[in-house]
Amino acid sequence: MTDRDLQQKRIIAGLIDIGVAIAISLAFMVVGLVLGAGIGAATDSSGVAGYVPRILGFLGAAISLGYILGRDIVAGDRSIGKKIQDIRVVTTTGAPVTFNESARRNGIFAIGSALGFLSATLQLIPCLGDAVACMLMPLTMLGMVIAVGAAIYEMLQITQHPEGIRFGDKTAGTRVVR
Repeated sequence: MTDRDLQQKRIIAGLIDIGVAIAISLAFMVVGLVLGAGIGAATDSSGVAGYVPRILGFLGAAISLGYILGRDIVAGDRSIGKKIQDIRVVTTTGAPVTFNESARRNGIFAIGSALGFLSATLQLIPCLGDAVACMLMPLTMLGMVIAVGAAIYEMLQITQHPEGIRFGDKTAGTRVVR
């Protein structure tokens, strides 16, 4: 028999966590663009102003990727969404999860973010980085589509498996409890 309340809490927590990861990336992008424009206008130097958004984009991509992979341990041994929903991830033995287990559990959701991080890293290289990052854009978009598909698949697993165990839980040897 499935626990509908726990399933709903898990899905809401997942949506909150997706929102947090997107907000991190957007915040860094907006701050980078604003600072870059401000520096460009104040110094009349496009070189420095052009790299501020790239550096902040890189930092945002790194933090967002780190959050997706380690989200099960960031807010008092659980994700922000799980903390709000008052649930937590534990190992099958009942122990708290480590970063390694969290990364294995959430790795499938990080494909697009990992490619975005690679693109942001390459954009730090003058000229060549922009060209390579541009060529990676279709692959990055495909990674995002895969992550969305994985999220839908995992939600179905949560609602259809008798104990609410999803692929990521099987891979990492974890389960979600109240």
